[in-house]
Amino acid sequence: MLESIVNDKADSYLAYRRLYALWCANNAALQELRPLFRMEGIDADGHIIVTIEFREQVRSLAKEIIPQFSMP
Repeated sequence: MLESIVNDKADSYLAYRRLYALWCANNAALQELRPLFRMEGIDADGHIIVTIEFREQVRSLAKEIIPQFSMP
């Protein structure tokens, strides 16, 4: 899903919500996703105004997180 966000193959907001659901259910195993849900001014549990800046920030963070899931 992170790669889909980075490659513009998934809607940033919908993918963000799906990732948040995964993180809520498995946050101990998915700590790498934490930065997505700690963005300043964004309440992942609340109402989100989807702006170009939100989409760009989600895409940027996804790009930073992907290498953490790569196998050595």
